[in-house]
Amino acid sequence: MNQSQYTGNSTDFYLASPAVAKVVNLAVALRRPILVEGEPGCGKTQLAYSIAAEMNGERELKLERVVKISVKSTSRAQDLLYRVNALKRLQDAQNRDNPQAPFLYPYLSLGPLGKVIQSRQRCVVLLDEIDKADIDFPNDLLDVLDRFEFQIEDLPAEEEEDCRQSQGFGRTVRGDREHPPIVVITSNREKRLPEPFLRRCLYVQVKFPEDSQDLRDIVRKNTRLPEGEILENLINAAIAAFLRVRKLSEGSTHKPPTSSELIDWVQILNWEGITPETLEAAGHRPPLWDTLFKVATDLDSYDRLSKARETPASPP
Repeated sequence: MNQSQYTGNSTDFYLASPAVAKVVNLAVALRRPILVEGEPGCGKTQLAYSIAAEMNGERELKLERVVKISVKSTSRAQDLLYRVNALKRLQDAQNRDNPQAPFLYPYLSLGPLGKVIQSRQRCVVLLDEIDKADIDFPNDLLDVLDRFEFQIEDLPAEEEEDCRQSQGFGRTVRGDREHPPIVVITSNREKRLPEPFLRRCLYVQVKFPEDSQDLRDIVRKNTRLPEGEILENLINAAIAAFLRVRKLSEGSTHKPPTSSELIDWVQILNWEGITPETLEAAGHRPPLWDTLFKVATDLDSYDRLSKARETPASPP
């Protein structure tokens, strides 16, 4: 690997571990998709933006942008590549004077991934939450992500030249295999992905950073709080209190709070004028602890756990 390396710590909004940065560099060198898993709120999506921001302008990569494709339960792989506006064609067919209706190519357009491949501009493609789609979705993308080319089977051969002249592409759309997009795929593990798809990816697990210094850097990168000793003491006390809450909630809640909740919580504490001394004395029920949870059952579970932890045991 003789090209510039992703470090994971050169942006003002994201911090990736050295292990994650290494896998990213290997995936770029191997031209493999990066499959990113981890609990919600731990920064999976932001990894793609971090890669683009840090590597943009590098001589060997020259990344242009992030193309985010939010996957839904109804998503089909073909829609990412190309679409046929059958409804518009049907409407035009009602007009006998419309010269386009007998042909398919005027109603053909490229989808977001198809445009990336056809444009041959290097960028980061983010397939966000791929596990939401049907199992056929990742399977149908296997060859496309391997070769960065695809066939438009719906386009009749006799219309190919007209389509090429008017739309800029024919039945075969080919990308630049020597300089392909960097593909980042996120998953929340809602369902198991097919084995052939997994074999084609390099895997990254984004873990919650337990180190206080890493958490401090994340908070600082993602908030616009002013500098100062008082605020630094607040951040330090908030992180210590947050780690107590997270440790107690692990294994007992559906979604323990992660760095996303920490960032918001620190800002809330600052707005409310909470002092470091209050946080340090609060134990497992720090001020506004309920804003760290997003599910009613988690709120109830942590409420019971923290009350039991704070209540002294009765003498025998």
